[in-house]
Amino acid sequence: MTDAGAQTASVPFGRALTASYGVLFGRQWPAWVGGVLFGILSIALFAWEKPWSVADGVRNWGDWLLNAINVTDTLIIDPHLYSTSVLNLGIIGGALAAALLSRQFHIRGAPPWELLKGVVGGCLMGIGASLSFGCNIGGFFSATSALSLAGPAMMLGLLVGALVGLKLLLWEVSYLELPEWMSRSGRSGSAGPSATWRRLQPLAGAAILALGAVLALVYDGLEYTTRAGLLGFGLFIGIIMQRTRFCFVRAFREPFMTGHADATRAVAIAVVISTLGFTYLKWADFKDWEVFVRDSFWLGSLLGGFIFGVGMSLAGGCASGSLWRAGEGHVKLWVALACFALSASYFRVWLTESGRSDRLGEAVFLPDYVSWEMAAGAVIALMATWYLCMTWNERRQKFLMM
Repeated sequence: MTDAGAQTASVPFGRALTASYGVLFGRQWPAWVGGVLFGILSIALFAWEKPWSVADGVRNWGDWLLNAINVTDTLIIDPHLYSTSVLNLGIIGGALAAALLSRQFHIRGAPPWELLKGVVGGCLMGIGASLSFGCNIGGFFSATSALSLAGPAMMLGLLVGALVGLKLLLWEVSYLELPEWMSRSGRSGSAGPSATWRRLQPLAGAAILALGAVLALVYDGLEYTTRAGLLGFGLFIGIIMQRTRFCFVRAFREPFMTGHADATRAVAIAVVISTLGFTYLKWADFKDWEVFVRDSFWLGSLLGGFIFGVGMSLAGGCASGSLWRAGEGHVKLWVALACFALSASYFRVWLTESGRSDRLGEAVFLPDYVSWEMAAGAVIALMATWYLCMTWNERRQKFLMM
């Protein structure tokens, strides 16, 4: 091939690479894509080790910190070896890499009032996750997929809590008059990144992913193969969450705030796909039936979901949403995550030592009462009802509270 021919052939390839990069990181992905991918990833995570969860990894960070300052003396696994902690760190790293690759990373400051809401919201999320033995992921998403009746109970609590949280936000906007210093953002919240930094962000994002790959190889070389896989899963989850803006706060709150139901449909799709995979893995005895069948039905799941729902509305992010938004540079979510970790750790210790953790409910596994087909069908019917009701509301605007 001549030089001219080689140059001609290389142009379309270069343009194809540029176009592919633009598709992946030049614009956001549809929410339903996140729903499909998270449903599949949830099944893969369960097959690899255990269902997806977030709260126990965040609580592990709180346990480690409170132990370090001699507030508690909890027996823990170090965060760099605790499986869910490794997964969570991967999610933050993946979201950071995706934000850099799409030139969207920016340290976003927040006014003191918003930071205070992050503190309160994070503390409530920690308390709610402790009561329900899981957050929006472990307590609702994965528990529902595992055919635990605690999952739908937490879903109801999350829905009511999100509505109460929305009411509080509306009251804040309508009636609360704040001093100017409480509502004024810092310079980092208003000043955008420089042109030079924007050009360099994709290189930094690629470096983050390369570092993640190296760390996974180090884990594998030290015979922590499971952790290596979880770190890889976390990177993928973080990337997908940042690109699709996948968020459970939006799923539960937006139909009543704006009428939009894209996030609701995405979560419903993810639950259906995940449920089908979990049901097969358990029914075929590839996994133990009792995995993620939470013994918090009904009081713990319902009350915990309600408190968590209020907290995530105030914080502006659920457990998983706080992780990827923290990776994107939101200072308010850094604060919320820190308070989530500390409150979850301290409140769980109190629940255990007081004996109240044994009074939160019982484990209810649906196939113990109905057939496997009916159990999975009930979850699918619940998600289909949620999907259709919120889609109807999107067109009719009947449930709007604003």
